This record gives sequence, structure tokens and C-alpha cells, in this order.
Amino acid sequence: MTDVKETKEVLVAAIKLIKTGSELAKDGIDLSDAVALGSKFISDEEFRTALVEGVKGADKIIAEIKDMDVLEAGQLLKAAADELTK
Repeated sequence: MTDVKETKEVLVAAIKLIKTGSELAKDGIDLSDAVALGSKFISDEEFRTALVEGVKGADKIIAEIKDMDVLEAGQLLKAAADELTK
């Protein structure tokens, strides 16, 4: 059993990015959305840290998933639920 730290960080980063992107795209997608996303990355430290941490250990995710047990899967589900309810 390995830790699922890197997988959890990617999951949280993906959810943050999807939530932000869907909020920006409510009125359609255009160049201003890319600018707004860049501005959020620069100004929102929590968002920026989540995305950077999510990318850092991406090379370890396959090994973590291959060795994942039920407890670790539950940890990922909890992390996703926590992030989705923020």
C-alpha cells in the first residue's frame, strides 16, 4: 500500500480548475475567460498552490492508483466531496 497524496492533489487541482472554468464559461467561452483564469492563478494563492502541487507529483499517480486499496479510495472520495462542497 502506498500513499495517494499525489493522486489526491491532482484530484483537488482538477476539481478547482473545473469549478473555476465552468463558472467562467457560464456566459460562453472567449478570450476574457483565459485572462480571468490567469488572473485567478496569479491573485489566488490557494488556487495557484493547488494547481502547482497537483502537477508536481503527476508522475507518481499511476503507481499510486495501481497500489490503491479501499481505504485510500475512500480518502480520494472524501477529498473530492470536500472540494466539491466548498
